Amino acid sequence: MGRGIGESAVVDALPDVAVVVGAAVTTLGDTWFVFVLLASVYWFLSQRFASDPRRSGATLVAIVTGTLAALTLLKVGFGVPRPPAAATPAAAPGWLPAVLEGWFAGTTESDGFGFPSGHATGAAVTYLGLAVVLDRLGGRRPRLALGGLLAVAVGLSRVVIEVHYLVDVLAGWLLGAGLLAAGLALARSFDDRVGFDGRSGFDDRSGSLDPTRPFLAAAAVGVLGVLVAFGLGEPGSVADASVAVGTALGGAVGWTRCEGSEPPVSLPIAAGAFAVSGPLWLLALTDLAPSIAGAVPAFLASAVILAAPRLSERVAGRN
Repeated sequence: MGRGIGESAVVDALPDVAVVVGAAVTTLGDTWFVFVLLASVYWFLSQRFASDPRRSGATLVAIVTGTLAALTLLKVGFGVPRPPAAATPAAAPGWLPAVLEGWFAGTTESDGFGFPSGHATGAAVTYLGLAVVLDRLGGRRPRLALGGLLAVAVGLSRVVIEVHYLVDVLAGWLLGAGLLAAGLALARSFDDRVGFDGRSGFDDRSGSLDPTRPFLAAAAVGVLGVLVAFGLGEPGSVADASVAVGTALGGAVGWTRCEGSEPPVSLPIAAGAFAVSGPLWLLALTDLAPSIAGAVPAFLASAVILAAPRLSERVAGRN
């Protein structure tokens, strides 16, 4: 029995422009986009927008890393296929510029397991997480509403381009919200997890966050994912889980070089860190680093990204 609940008929009736828009929106949940976004937030966020920008940014990176590890474990554990349409790219409409046809084909084709939706999960963690940590940017409810809207848009885009069923997306949203709440609770000290007014979960108290615990938890989940994927004979999932382990451990090591009170990273240091970490990430996420070997470049890239604020502060102190 399939997981579809009749959404395929609705999606097939959509105009081509809706599918192209869906392909564009789904990019907001791509792994590369999310990590570039969160690394930028970690480096450049100021106290004008967040009360504890460096700790908040690092914590989000840690939680998203844990999300990547959890998704790999769950996907290979459930072993549920994607919709049949995901196996081949959608036909590009005639009006789409030729230069975009390769992007469109690559976006509307996806392999691997389908449950739960990684894009829906990652979008929920990322955009609801940003809504939480940007505690000085407007009101809490409008931020959460906007974050939720982005998460919903990314999740629905996966249905529109027919690489996931709606149930995959619904599960991803629930999983993402749960992982975000758990990650924030893990990052807070015990006294901050529940205040005197009994609040917990999605509140505005970003102070006292320690990303070390979420990073280490992500590494532990990643190791479990490696073992399960190896036992089930899924080399692609072994590689994905290994990247999560390397990213988590590298993030924990890089964070030990920081105090959490550093100012935003200077542009020259950011450019240098990107020049080093970018190729390492590409190496980790491609087949050039087979199986568990991808953990090594992922470790180095993550350590560079997390240590950049401290390096920037030291360089500024010498000038």
